[in-house]
Amino acid sequence: MNKFNFKYQNLLGVKEKYEELIQGKLTTALKRLEDEKQRLVAYEKTKETYNGMIHTKMIEGTDLSVIRIWDIYVRSLDKKISYQTQVIERCHRDVDEIRTSLVKASQERKTFEKLKEIGFDDFTYNEKKEEEKFVDQLVTFKNFKSI
Repeated sequence: MNKFNFKYQNLLGVKEKYEELIQGKLTTALKRLEDEKQRLVAYEKTKETYNGMIHTKMIEGTDLSVIRIWDIYVRSLDKKISYQTQVIERCHRDVDEIRTSLVKASQERKTFEKLKEIGFDDFTYNEKKEEEKFVDQLVTFKNFKSI
């Protein structure tokens, strides 16, 4: 019996490795997105804390220079929050692009797997036909020999 040999097996292997590579990139991009979101949350919590402290110090009647310094710090946090929001949007775009690439790579791999499956089905069909032909020849030979 012959062995099935898919002529595009090397290309299928390359497609599988490429898909794994993109999956790794997606994992990295998702991790970065999560890290950036956590950084934004930390900035927002810090801003909230300092706003509360400013409010408390204003009620207590603390020196205006201290409140002004904290207010300047809160404004710098606003800028960081704004920048961090842009970073998160960029990360979302990167994740979307990588996901699109992953879908495309998966489709290409599945196409080659389908070709392999079709090729194997053809191979098994042809092998079965050859076997039937061989059995017919044996039966014909035995019948001819017994005559």
